[in-house]
Amino acid sequence: MIFVTIGSMFPFDRLIRAMDAWAAERAPETELLAQIGAGAYEPRNMPWVRRLDQADFARTVARADLVVAHAGMGSVITAGRFGKPIVVLPRRRELGELTTDHQLATAGWLRDRPGIHVADRDADLGPAIAGALARRDDDRPHLAPTAPETFIARIRQCILS
Repeated sequence: MIFVTIGSMFPFDRLIRAMDAWAAERAPETELLAQIGAGAYEPRNMPWVRRLDQADFARTVARADLVVAHAGMGSVITAGRFGKPIVVLPRRRELGELTTDHQLATAGWLRDRPGIHVADRDADLGPAIAGALARRDDDRPHLAPTAPETFIARIRQCILS
């Protein structure tokens, strides 16, 4: 199953449209579920929900073979926590999807990490999904959900100084 999520804060109709078009070519042989949030676009080729509560979200990620999401760290860390590969499509400021291009920077930082596949443009989603699904078992995300202890100690030192 491929789980598509836009995160919890902003709509991301571009991702949902692109995945709906991808699903149109692969339904019904590919099981999908999309969490679309408050987006205006409602998919026609894949099942969707507006929101999942935290427990259902975790269960859905745990059951998924692949997560497709925006380039938000919450989605990336959650996929990693469950050992699921993720394809990220960054939101873009120029398209009015965010007020900064920090997701482009995040995608650049994540690009060469195991289990994380970056689609720079909508047209890159299909190849990125194919690459993620063809992954090896040792090609799983390895991002820790917390900062390294040395970094935390330095921050603690600054705060207490």
